[in-house]
Amino acid sequence: MAIHVPGKRDKHGRSQAAKRKMVAALSLTAMVDMFTVLVVFLLQNYNLTGEVINISEEVSLPNAQAVKELSPANVVVVSKNFVSLNEEKIYKSLDVREREDWMLPDLYQKVEEMVHQGEEEKTKIGSKIKSAVQGQSSEEEQVDRFRRMTVQADKEVDFLTVKKVMYTLTEAGIQEINFAVIKRENKDESESL
Repeated sequence: MAIHVPGKRDKHGRSQAAKRKMVAALSLTAMVDMFTVLVVFLLQNYNLTGEVINISEEVSLPNAQAVKELSPANVVVVSKNFVSLNEEKIYKSLDVREREDWMLPDLYQKVEEMVHQGEEEKTKIGSKIKSAVQGQSSEEEQVDRFRRMTVQADKEVDFLTVKKVMYTLTEAGIQEINFAVIKRENKDESESL
C-alpha cells in the first residue's frame, strides 16, 4: 500500500490540497503585484522636496537667509524679458519698465478674473462643507489661496518694474504677496558650530 500525504481526499482517494495551494499562491501573487503598483504610484506622486512652485529657467532668483515655506499660490514671473502670470506671457519687461502709469491693465484684468472666480467657488455649498470639514479656526484667519500671489523676480530686474507689478496685484485684490528666493546658509553660524 502506498503512503500518501495527509489531507482531504475526494471519493477516488486523490488529494485536493494541491489545487488549493495553487489558488492561494495566485491570489497572494496578484495582491503583492497590486500593492507594488500602488507603492510605485504613490512614491512617484509624493513630493519629497516640498517645492511648491516651478522655478522658471529664465529667472535667476536672489539669495536670502531668513525664509519661510511658500504655500501654494498663483505665480507671477518677472524676468529680464517678460512678465507672465501662471506661465502665460502678458508683457515684455521693457514695456513695463517704460510705462508712465503704474497700473498694468492686462495683468490687472487677469488677476481680477482669478479673484472673482475664486470668490464664486468659495460661495458654493461644496466649498463651505469642505472648509468646515477641514476645520479652519476663526482665530487663525488664513488668506484664501486665490488671494495669494508668489512673485519670482529675477535679481537683475530693476525694482521699479517689480513695484509696478506689485501695485497692480494689490489693486486687483491680492492680499498676500510672497517672493520666491533661494535659501542661503549663514556661513558665520555654520563656522561657529
